[in-house]
Amino acid sequence: MSHSSEHKTPLSYPEKYKFISHVNEEHQDELAMFAEAFTDLAIEATTPVNIKEVFVEGVELTIPNEDLSTDQCRFVKFDQPILIAEDLKAQYIALMQKAAKKLGKKTIKLQNQEFTVKDSYLVTPNMLRLVVTAPPATPLSHPGYAYLFDLTSPASATEQLAAADTESTRKQCYYTLRRAWQHEEGQNSPDAQSNTSQHQGEISAWIDVYLHGDTPGGNWARSLQSGDKITSLRDYPEKIEHLSNGQCLLIADETSLPTVARLLEVWQNPIAPIVFAITNDAEDSKYLENLELQEAMRQMDIRQRAIIIPILNSPDMDLTAHISERLAEDPDLAALTIDRVWGALEAADAKALRKRLKAELGLTRQDMVLKVYWRRQ
Repeated sequence: MSHSSEHKTPLSYPEKYKFISHVNEEHQDELAMFAEAFTDLAIEATTPVNIKEVFVEGVELTIPNEDLSTDQCRFVKFDQPILIAEDLKAQYIALMQKAAKKLGKKTIKLQNQEFTVKDSYLVTPNMLRLVVTAPPATPLSHPGYAYLFDLTSPASATEQLAAADTESTRKQCYYTLRRAWQHEEGQNSPDAQSNTSQHQGEISAWIDVYLHGDTPGGNWARSLQSGDKITSLRDYPEKIEHLSNGQCLLIADETSLPTVARLLEVWQNPIAPIVFAITNDAEDSKYLENLELQEAMRQMDIRQRAIIIPILNSPDMDLTAHISERLAEDPDLAALTIDRVWGALEAADAKALRKRLKAELGLTRQDMVLKVYWRRQ
């Protein structure tokens, strides 16, 4: 798929520059996957791959030589040329899907899925749990599996949000499954309200939504009522495979605590992780106290063995410096060698933490995954 001699027209849309900056900063693993799948170059775990330019016909990647003295360029062609600005994201996703399929990896799926709301209630002062009936193919044990929900569904929610609707109001938002289970005869359901015999074979799930002020996603979640049907537009599997061995560090704020909670419940790594649980309300740190462990995991009792460290966030806190100092100065942590990291935070926090921990821990791209789950307005 390398076509360096083909005629190429640089994309003229101003959105291009924001796209290049975002992908180069946040999606190094995907760019490395493109290089591995579509070029003739060998990519090491530490090799940085960047988008140099976006054309109507495809993207040009830069990949350093082994001695890092010069870069090699490779052109990766889109399936279809870019005709309007909105095509750029669609064609990038198409490349992701093609590369993942070629390399046998999981990636994003573009598909509409329907969920039915059964109940909702607060599990901490600021975490609202939606109990839903989920689609038949819903994964039951993949922590962090996310759905891009259409915030204009259902009609009742749309009407309630209409008064606050503006040009900038967000219409879609990713939320991860906190947990999903299939109803089977003779087994207790995690949801005390469920009638197992009545719903045998059905898949139910929890979607936990952090309520932080007047936000489109929070307002949407609050507005939902029993019987409402909500729609997702994409599925996205979280990258967690690297956590299967070694000493792991998990870093989560309220938006990613559902992923960490599920990770702990299905933890298979014989070494228990360190968890930094960052909240703006001390009461929300109790979110990790009531985990339902699978039978095999009860032998480990992750609740006692995992080092769970609550961090009460505040506007004047330097979160990156605080985490770095805790790792270096806490005797229990300083004695450990961190082999793997997974975290998901606000964009600026994730960027700063990624840079700091990369320097301090010396981990490869595959072993340090720090995701952006939201952005401050």
